[in-house]
Amino acid sequence: MIFRFDDLDRAFDTMNQLHRRLDRVLDSYGLTDRPRAESLGAVDLHETEDALIVTADLPGVRDNDLELSLKEDVLTFIGRRTVEAPEGYRTHLAERRPYEFTRSFALPTRVDPEKVKATLRDGVLTVKLGKAETVMPRQITVISD
Repeated sequence: MIFRFDDLDRAFDTMNQLHRRLDRVLDSYGLTDRPRAESLGAVDLHETEDALIVTADLPGVRDNDLELSLKEDVLTFIGRRTVEAPEGYRTHLAERRPYEFTRSFALPTRVDPEKVKATLRDGVLTVKLGKAETVMPRQITVISD
């Protein structure tokens, strides 16, 4: 049997549409407490000559609700987002959901735990991890005899 990749793409599109419809139905009855994958935030990992830079979208997460750890070149962050209506408000629609998450990343090179800086600004977490001296490029001076 021969099939084309277009057929496979259509099958996945149909499954994704069905998944979104089911989510909407369950949401309308308040039956989904799980966060959707897109609510957990996209992550980028870049490398410069002397550091790794991890950038993650964490909308609604406060710095005191976020914990970062580095162990054996694996960066892990654990966090949660709380959603609270102000006191005295009556809720008519509640699509924003609280959630907890854990993300771990195996880093592509060794880093120095003493050279780590993390900032959370406008819902974007940026972690700069300085590379370990053993992996840093070094200039070698050549001496003639």
